[in-house]
Amino acid sequence: MLEDILDAARRHGLDVAADPEDFDNSGLDFAVVHARAPDGTLWVLRAPRRPDVFAESQVEASVLSLVRGRLPVAVPEWRVHAPDLIAYPRLTGEPAWSYRPGHGVVWNGIDPASPPDALVDSLARTLAAMQTLDGGAPVVSIAEVREELARGIADTTKLLAVPDALQDRWRRWLDDEGMWPAAPRFVHGDLHPGHMLIDAERRVVGILDWTTARITDPSVDFAMFLGCFGRPAFDRLLARFRAHGGEAWPRFEAHVTERWAAYAVYVAMWAEKTGSEAALEHAKMHIAAHS
Repeated sequence: MLEDILDAARRHGLDVAADPEDFDNSGLDFAVVHARAPDGTLWVLRAPRRPDVFAESQVEASVLSLVRGRLPVAVPEWRVHAPDLIAYPRLTGEPAWSYRPGHGVVWNGIDPASPPDALVDSLARTLAAMQTLDGGAPVVSIAEVREELARGIADTTKLLAVPDALQDRWRRWLDDEGMWPAAPRFVHGDLHPGHMLIDAERRVVGILDWTTARITDPSVDFAMFLGCFGRPAFDRLLARFRAHGGEAWPRFEAHVTERWAAYAVYVAMWAEKTGSEAALEHAKMHIAAHS
């Protein structure tokens, strides 16, 4: 598959090369190659795994046009956008975590139990800036989010063994009118550490993969941070977010906590859509962790 992606790049006018260790086959939507041009330019080559992935990339292209230059971080600038390939010059910085075959997730100089202030503050500044964005992304109203969640809970409980107490917790959150925000805001949608590029000081300097960006429930990106870094780091992030002008409603912290507790629902919905056994196993692990 590596050679197929390099061949696609050459068909689109890119003279690039890569070694087997430059091939990342772990992504569920894209296979990725980190390639080099003769002039030393580093390129990221993303090959969509399914036709629906390319269709969704049309939305991502629109989002990138919206966010570029309006956030305190860099975002990809696509030079090739075709059904067989998306390609862009590699951004500076390294992912906060990487997936390495045989090793799993490897953190890049970060203790996830105590992420550095530079990472927390730079991400908080970016999240506050994202709140100011509108247009350029699909809008999913809060009512639609809750309707989708209701369907997802029903499907997940049919698909997987979910303890009654956890089901009850999900439904209490869903039905608690005061827990939910009044209006949607712009979110990245999949802001895990692998999509955060950090510099030597561990500041977030770039964000990758805007495929799932939406104007929707603003707790989405915060819930991912809570799950990856824990409660003390989340409290720090929220304090810095507010200091940078970000707005959160009174029950925001509780809402984020419940969203993360229900993360298995979203993973199971995605597994059902794509047929991914790996995602289904991840949903099972999350259910076990919250039971």
